[in-house]
Amino acid sequence: MPISTLLFSFDKTTMSFCVFFSRFTVFVMNLAQLLVGLAVIALTLWIRFDKSFESEIRQNILQENDAEPLSADKYDIRVGIIVAFWVIIGFAIANVLIGLVGIIGAVLKNRFLLAPYFICEVLLFLLEAAIGIAMLFKRKTVRRIVKKYVYDSYNMNSVSDIQAFNNRYNCCGADNLPNVSCFAGQPTCSSAVWDRLDFTMMIFGISMLGVVVLQIIVSLFTVPIILEGKRETSYYSRRVSADS
Repeated sequence: MPISTLLFSFDKTTMSFCVFFSRFTVFVMNLAQLLVGLAVIALTLWIRFDKSFESEIRQNILQENDAEPLSADKYDIRVGIIVAFWVIIGFAIANVLIGLVGIIGAVLKNRFLLAPYFICEVLLFLLEAAIGIAMLFKRKTVRRIVKKYVYDSYNMNSVSDIQAFNNRYNCCGADNLPNVSCFAGQPTCSSAVWDRLDFTMMIFGISMLGVVVLQIIVSLFTVPIILEGKRETSYYSRRVSADS
């Protein structure tokens, strides 16, 4: 057997293995992406509609009959929560749909599914990266709103808000507002509330980074499948042309 034939056979076998491995990887990662998306949707809906979750703080923030400026503080927080809710839900739904298309495309090895999937995946992780960067730029604004809410609650002696802070965060007082009833070394509620929220946003950011990395990897593994499908299509087209 000629050496060129052996080399061609070896290259074809290697390429077939690479494509199979890529298909398997794309299938598994898209399945994970789909399941994570469904889990995020379920978790977000649970937090949004379960009234027992952070019930005291939830009731206080939803209260609309406070005097100014406390009412404006709560309005800003409500708007921020609604925006965050729909952004998270939107990205989760997109991950589910794109993951489903990726699974089907990997199983069928259909480049007409995988090519649009690849484009959507790239656009999705670019949007997620943009949201992450926007969160970094908005961090100071969120911090200011949260601390202002705590400060105004204490300054206006809003009993329900103060009790919720004390019970939930084991804190006392607000920044730049003296309170003789606070123990030495006890954190202010301004710091306690913000630190908890900041930690939550950090965890969310790390999770988003992990998802983006996963999407980049799965996008790279999609390329060999698309190229192999294109190569096979070209090969069969040439065979048909030669036979005719």
